[in-house]
Amino acid sequence: MISSISTIEFLILQISVAFSPGLIIALIVNESVQKSRKNGLQVAAGAASGAVFITLITATVVAFVFSLVPGILTTIYIVGIIYIIYKGIKTIKAEIITDIPEVASESFKAGMKLNLLNPKMWVFYLSVLPIFVEGASNIFQSLIYLGILTIGVNLVADITYAFLSSYFFGHSSLRSKKIINNISGVCLILIGVYLFFSRFF
Repeated sequence: MISSISTIEFLILQISVAFSPGLIIALIVNESVQKSRKNGLQVAAGAASGAVFITLITATVVAFVFSLVPGILTTIYIVGIIYIIYKGIKTIKAEIITDIPEVASESFKAGMKLNLLNPKMWVFYLSVLPIFVEGASNIFQSLIYLGILTIGVNLVADITYAFLSSYFFGHSSLRSKKIINNISGVCLILIGVYLFFSRFF
């Protein structure tokens, strides 16, 4: 299974990603303010449900590919670390999302649909989660475990934004959102560099 140190490393990484405002959070805040907090929480629940599906599919795919090409994990490590650093740079440079995505559906389905159709979610699960898998045995179980942690952290972040939606909705909070993005981006870059040296040196 995965060691406590790797779990802590993963949680720090995931918190940096989850609390950085993105499409799901933008939709949660919009639904909470325009309709009700209940709608925002429904988006969060839908997003979590979509993430369960992504977890199962990506864990199956990675475990299957590893059974065919045992050395593939090293390649995934490198790709994943590059993606983490890239994600950090993009997060720092990102424009704050003010346009809410158009999802013609009720709140729960909208959250699920937005997560399932978000290619960044699939890339994250396929390239980043395997970095924290230790050893060749129990790859599927390890990825399911990491997927559950990801869903849990994302759900906490989404619920937090739903309850603080009034604050995060106003234009006066754009500076706050930018600060959150900058902190998250720097954390991701540092984590990526740390993972590179800890895995390969």
